[in-house]
Amino acid sequence: MRQRQQRNNYRNYTEENPEEEYEKKPEKSGDLNRAKRRALHILERSDRTEQELRDKLLKNYLPEVVDAAVEYVKSYHYIDDHRYAVNYLNSRGKVKSSRQVEQELLYKKGISKSVLEGALEEAEPQDERAQIRRWMEKKHMDPAVADQNEKRRFYQFLLRRGFRSSDILAELRQAEDDT
Repeated sequence: MRQRQQRNNYRNYTEENPEEEYEKKPEKSGDLNRAKRRALHILERSDRTEQELRDKLLKNYLPEVVDAAVEYVKSYHYIDDHRYAVNYLNSRGKVKSSRQVEQELLYKKGISKSVLEGALEEAEPQDERAQIRRWMEKKHMDPAVADQNEKRRFYQFLLRRGFRSSDILAELRQAEDDT
């Protein structure tokens, strides 16, 4: 009832005052010092990639100012995509499949493929089979007791998580043989 009243009030207001804009977007700022301080404030809380910082700053600042602010924080090594990728691979690789972590870095975080390849060489190798065993424990999956439908659903679940088919099948067979 309340939402309907609010919609009606909005309609009445816009019909009575068509020349006024109901919501005005604020203009983007061109203040370089403020953009630098904002970039430092954003990086204070957590490490970011260059692309993430640019996206955040572009909401409030002009593109030229954003470029200058990013170069400023880069000059002090406050943002380093290679370092970020290595840290991300080491921390997320313990929970997610390597393929899923790589996709996140490439598409969500904006890391370039060359930087990712360098980070993969430097990062600690992750044991995906151990992760599959952890998922089996978490989902209470016992291949010796499970029927074909349950095994198929679990197999597809892990495939969607980015694990390799050969690793999944090997772990399912090994768990079956162990019991």
